[in-house]
Amino acid sequence: MFLTVVSVVLLLATVVSGFVTLHGQDRWKRLLGYLLVAGKVNMLIVIFALVTGNGFSLDIALVYILLSYVGVLALCDYMVRKEVRGAD
Repeated sequence: MFLTVVSVVLLLATVVSGFVTLHGQDRWKRLLGYLLVAGKVNMLIVIFALVTGNGFSLDIALVYILLSYVGVLALCDYMVRKEVRGAD
């Protein structure tokens, strides 16, 4: 019961974060929204692994969050370089 309530709350928070991702004021807020969505989806994968007892899902969650983090770092680097070049 508790995990069901937590899952529903996470789904609602993911929808709100998805709205921020799609309709953010600038690209930094949209990137932050993407990072929030990725974290919440990762938590949902972990809850799924706890409910089903599937350890492989935890491996998937770990790889997913690492790839998401590296992707955000790469996008931040790209956007900062683009702003610096645009200022010249």
